[in-house]
Amino acid sequence: MRSNSTGDPGTQNRDNAGSDAEDLPEDVQHGVDRVAELIDVGFKGTLWHQTASELYAYAFPPLLTAMRRTDKLVELTAKSATPLEMSDEERSTLHRSPPDRENLAIHTIDIAMESFPQVLEQGGYAPARHRGSGGRPARLTSFFYGRCGLVFPRVFYAWRTERTDRFLLHALRMPDGILAHALGQTGTEPVPEAVTELCDALTEMINTSKPRNRAVMRLTVNGWTQSEIADLLDIKAGDVENARYAFRRRSGPRCTAANCTYRPRSGPSGRG
Repeated sequence: MRSNSTGDPGTQNRDNAGSDAEDLPEDVQHGVDRVAELIDVGFKGTLWHQTASELYAYAFPPLLTAMRRTDKLVELTAKSATPLEMSDEERSTLHRSPPDRENLAIHTIDIAMESFPQVLEQGGYAPARHRGSGGRPARLTSFFYGRCGLVFPRVFYAWRTERTDRFLLHALRMPDGILAHALGQTGTEPVPEAVTELCDALTEMINTSKPRNRAVMRLTVNGWTQSEIADLLDIKAGDVENARYAFRRRSGPRCTAANCTYRPRSGPSGRG
């Protein structure tokens, strides 16, 4: 049974929650009582596991939705100490890639959950001061979702770094000569000057691309198929095609002028 002594943390937290002399809605008061009970048991045991499960179930779906809507993501992270900035490519990835959204949502909830007991112990949940839509006092679940918004930018930047590192493994600079070989200029005949200039220009174009696009083009030149590249880089096949399409648009005029046709090598022997 909970102690009613003045020094009891659970009682103090409940008093703080209602310190604005306002009768709270039943579902909000339930959250206040739950916090007091959790503090009493030290955020351990069945009650904490049940609460954590409820918070996870509440936060997961709207996090997935927010990552597909820039306006919702901006609103969610507005109070974070870490500003959220993302590229058009990253926004596109989150919009079209369920695995990436789920990965980010899971990690965001995990990070928010780690610090949540301390936040509650320190009286961080004060429904009368944390208002939701229409000025209604925030439920415990809504308060936790707000905490997810505070940590999301940090989780996002860690995800970005991991993705960049993965692309960089396959985005080494392409040496001279590889592209000429891929273009079929491997015989004994001298390579036309226009083709040499083309290969130099396209090699530089590839080497100065973003890591993801550079990895896609390097693997393409080495004979990897679209699906193989997508699997290796853990991206969607559409992302591979978009990178290839962007390169074709940039390189098209040069290739036409040099009258060259790309012949991708096939089979394991063409990979390096």
